Amino acid sequence: MRVRGLRQNEWDELSDLIFHSTNDWYRKHLNRECFPGHRPSICRVFPEVYEDLDPDCCLVAEDEGKLIGSCFYHPRETHLSLGIMNVRSPEAGRGVAGQLLGEIISRAEGKPVRLVSSVMNLDSYSLYTRAGFRPTAVFQDMFFPAGKFLPAAGPHVRPVLREDISALVSLEQELVGIRRGKDYEYFVSDKMGIWHGYVFEQFGEIQGFLFSVNHSGSRMLGPGVMRDSKVALELLSAGLADFSGEAPIFLIPAKEQELVHELYQAGARNCEIHVLQALGPCKEPEGVFMPTFLPESG
Repeated sequence: MRVRGLRQNEWDELSDLIFHSTNDWYRKHLNRECFPGHRPSICRVFPEVYEDLDPDCCLVAEDEGKLIGSCFYHPRETHLSLGIMNVRSPEAGRGVAGQLLGEIISRAEGKPVRLVSSVMNLDSYSLYTRAGFRPTAVFQDMFFPAGKFLPAAGPHVRPVLREDISALVSLEQELVGIRRGKDYEYFVSDKMGIWHGYVFEQFGEIQGFLFSVNHSGSRMLGPGVMRDSKVALELLSAGLADFSGEAPIFLIPAKEQELVHELYQAGARNCEIHVLQALGPCKEPEGVFMPTFLPESG
């Protein structure tokens, strides 16, 4: 087994790895699938987006000419973020994920390393905590079943504009302690036609923002940062309206009890629990911080 960079002619093989390894775990442990249908090609969105956003930032583990593991990573101004980590089911227990993780940590160049991982997957949680990561925030993965929804957003919510990006970056640095302006530039450019974004602006000040991705391989609200739960509810309402007939997932900080209660009252349900983990300094998020899985750059 050796660890090396991903090659472009391996994107389809990588998509197959992501699709099957993820769904194998979800079927075994949560009695459901993560990726719908029977087409691994829907997971090609991961190398397509990540290699466009962060070229040459995917490591793979290869054995006898076959990809058996992979992990993306996202260098940012203030930190390095780990993306989706996958290991083929028959290769579990060989230390594949540990080798990939160790190599990525070595590339952080002293910056904090961050990720959002499932608490339901104790092997994954243990992998990171054994490497020195510590949990800093817990999130409830939520969704609205068919027929359940939030009231329409109010007049302070509008689509995000390119000239808003510096304000978004400043707000996230103030409340979360990280900067990732290149992501927001990428979303606003929307070359693939799968991103949406909204801001909550009042009295000339942006008090929150929320992006979303709508693709067969990933339907989620996030990333988002809001000063309080009222701003978050307004932005969630606007974001959900873009998913006609679909039920996107969104991650809500478990500590935001007022917001969680409002979502329960409107009919939202939980489907998983995730935790923000960090290796190195990490500011405890203030306000409402909503991470996402595409891209996992927070």
